[in-house]
Amino acid sequence: MDNLVYLLYGQAGHDDELVYSVLSALQLIGPESSDYRMIVYTDHPAALGELPVRIERLSEQVLVEWAGPFDFNHRRKIFVIKDALDKFGGRLILCDADTFFVKHPKKAFARVRPGQTVMHIGEYHLYDPCARKLADFLQVHDLRNRAGHRWNLTLATAMFNAGIIGLHESDISLLDEVVHLTDQVYPHLRIPTIEQFAFSVCFQHYTKLRQSYDVVHHYWPPARRALFREQLSRVLHDCSIPSYEEQLRELLPHRPSLKVRPFQWGRPSLSRSLKPWIRRLLTRAAERAGAKDKLKRTAPRIGRT
Repeated sequence: MDNLVYLLYGQAGHDDELVYSVLSALQLIGPESSDYRMIVYTDHPAALGELPVRIERLSEQVLVEWAGPFDFNHRRKIFVIKDALDKFGGRLILCDADTFFVKHPKKAFARVRPGQTVMHIGEYHLYDPCARKLADFLQVHDLRNRAGHRWNLTLATAMFNAGIIGLHESDISLLDEVVHLTDQVYPHLRIPTIEQFAFSVCFQHYTKLRQSYDVVHHYWPPARRALFREQLSRVLHDCSIPSYEEQLRELLPHRPSLKVRPFQWGRPSLSRSLKPWIRRLLTRAAERAGAKDKLKRTAPRIGRT
């Protein structure tokens, strides 16, 4: 049996989003639902109403433990996956609440096998401007895996969105690597995508990683979420729309856009990646040598004539 897993805790206001995501999956699964186990890890199960899911109740103690010594919320996702694979085995896909299925879940589960993992979509490389803080951090920190070997991260390292994470029970030990890498970075660089970075690095290194944006849509940008959240609240709490089928029909025209740009990862181009990095490396080297002002006067302006 395949396991579709969600995490819902605290008062973040994702209850309606999670309900809609589960309903979108159930609508596509239909009478085959006996082949799938829907699991929600939560500290407030009442928010799920009569939704046909298995509840794994979370205590405050467990939530604190899973967040770790630096109270990193998204670190909990790693432990939800580990706990679910320990209990249920098989293939697992963890979905963020702000997702919905546009194709049958079996298409995503088919990509999850021993040595093959799934995340939502490739978003950027380390050379992209949005990764500058992380890229700068990696230049001056020596990250190691659990065996003590140095991670060899390059400019071409691709970062994948963790709104969907798929893993087979045979690869459960990879989660220890994800935790280990997360805990090396987050205490020094407290940005909310560190667990995403750790999943991306470990999955790319140890498995064949595939995307799933064609099966599950993840509408995480705030501007795309706000309007849809309003519609979710209106429809899901309207007593005059009693059935799940009617709720799904009512919400269909309001779903966030499905347009995504296919992602290609590989060697970065010189114009987009090496020039900014070379400039930063030269500046940092000059600062260490006490020659930054001299460098500014004499060094050529890279990339300009």
